[in-house]
Amino acid sequence: MRRIIGLALTLVTATSPLLGQHGLREVRRGGGGGGNAGFTLVIAQPLGEFRRNGAVAPGLTGFAVLGRSSVGLRIDGAYLVYDSDYRGYGISTTSSIGSLAFGPQLTLGQGAIRPYGFATLGGSVFWTSVSDAHYCGCYDSDVFYLNGQVTTVTQVGTGVLINVSRRVSLDLGVRDVRHERVRYVPAGGITENPDGSFSVERVDTPVRMRAFQVGVSFGLR
Repeated sequence: MRRIIGLALTLVTATSPLLGQHGLREVRRGGGGGGNAGFTLVIAQPLGEFRRNGAVAPGLTGFAVLGRSSVGLRIDGAYLVYDSDYRGYGISTTSSIGSLAFGPQLTLGQGAIRPYGFATLGGSVFWTSVSDAHYCGCYDSDVFYLNGQVTTVTQVGTGVLINVSRRVSLDLGVRDVRHERVRYVPAGGITENPDGSFSVERVDTPVRMRAFQVGVSFGLR
């Protein structure tokens, strides 16, 4: 958290020459009155039981906030990879989490720097795939895709929007992400047998992460 706050202060200082009085008047006249949308790069830190079964998860979120006041509806989709391994001979494994959630977002102020907070509820899916670059169709398809497991997800987040132009803002934030109990393949849970087949371990736990994000937000008319 200290690193995120420090980064935000550094960016505010660096961009302050761009945020003169004329720029502030432009934002107040027409900056994102119809909401905003954008995307962020995410690094998620595993917490709780997931700390023993997962790993730091990079990913991407896409979002839209609909509304013409300080309170809007946030639509938030995310894709994270908590385990990825190239095993040689064209074979690789990937364990992923996808989610889609909805909820209110409160944005404070109309100026060049606008703090916000949100809470969302939705669904998520955990799945693991094994891919073979030399696949010829001669093996059972379930060797290459392990069926996904669906659960619910809740998120509580906060951040700050820093204007870099009339309709574009830098988006810095952090969120707490909690998936209800789900059965999934832990990091390092796939082993290759001497005969070329795979053995798969599965665990059943809640999944909690703290996600740090940086991205861009575009004002909607």
